[in-house]
Amino acid sequence: MRQVFDWIERVLKVVAVTIVIVMLFSLVAQVFLRYVFGKSLSWSEEVALLGFAWVVVISSAIGIRRMTHARMDLIVAILPRSVHYLVDRLIALMMLGLGIFMTFAGWDYVEQTKGSTSAAIGFPIEFLYACAPFFGVLIAIFSFERLMPWAESLDE
Repeated sequence: MRQVFDWIERVLKVVAVTIVIVMLFSLVAQVFLRYVFGKSLSWSEEVALLGFAWVVVISSAIGIRRMTHARMDLIVAILPRSVHYLVDRLIALMMLGLGIFMTFAGWDYVEQTKGSTSAAIGFPIEFLYACAPFFGVLIAIFSFERLMPWAESLDE
């Protein structure tokens, strides 16, 4: 099962890098065309916004899996080492709950915005807002993994 989570992380990394490259090229094209030819692209800002939202979601989910996201260890650090395991499991359970909540609340928001389109490109705005339930699913999956016996080896 650990290999499945590793595969998910590898796929997410490839997707994030691809999105960043697309964002980079669209923004470079925007700047180049504006300053060299005096023409600007109407769609590059929306592509960058959409890509940025998805890259933040993907990289944050990977950070949750690797426990490299911002967290307060001050209180946990003063607890006995034997309690750290329990605290880590409690945090994983709370994160699992957050992921489940974000999945359903995010999906509800996507449903509410169905039919809306972006101003410049006209893409369905659900593509932008779909990152919320997707993030919820990733949080839930990686938090569930944190509850597994092999989770301690993820921190190494």
